[in-house]
Amino acid sequence: MKRLFAVLLASLFALTLVACGGGSAPASDLTADQMAQAIVDSRPTEENEAYTIFTLSANGSTAMAGASQQLTQEQIDSQTQLSLSMLGLTAEDVQQAAFSVSLMNVKAYGVGVFSPAEGKTQQVKDALQEFVEAQQAAQQNYLPDQYAIAKAAKVETLKNGLVVVVMCENQDTVFAALDKALNQ
Repeated sequence: MKRLFAVLLASLFALTLVACGGGSAPASDLTADQMAQAIVDSRPTEENEAYTIFTLSANGSTAMAGASQQLTQEQIDSQTQLSLSMLGLTAEDVQQAAFSVSLMNVKAYGVGVFSPAEGKTQQVKDALQEFVEAQQAAQQNYLPDQYAIAKAAKVETLKNGLVVVVMCENQDTVFAALDKALNQ
């Protein structure tokens, strides 16, 4: 009887581990700088010139492309936090990230790669989906071309565990390039 109980308990424990572990892919080992470079490589030159990419990692915030050369570290930190807030995220939600968003309400734009903190994959994905829906609502009766961009946005969890948002012109092309670069 004790042996049967021990086997049942061990089986229940194993099933619990499988159920808890089955919801997310293994976390990527890409650095925030590699994620940012993937964004640069996936976007057209005009977008790289127009939109700064902010990164967040255990080492702090950095910036690349866009106006990054003109920003002080204080400005980079401030704009990183402002962008994260706009995306509905906090630094505690991600291990590291690279993202570029338009802070102006006249442009539906956001491209980002996020390595969620442990147990936060769905929370990160939900926040990014809410960001997209907010952009859709903001543009629906305002700018038809920007609404079309927001409606076509993609929020996906890649097989390596990274969560990606792509809301820009030619989002299918940008998403495919990011997916290829991030899953190598």
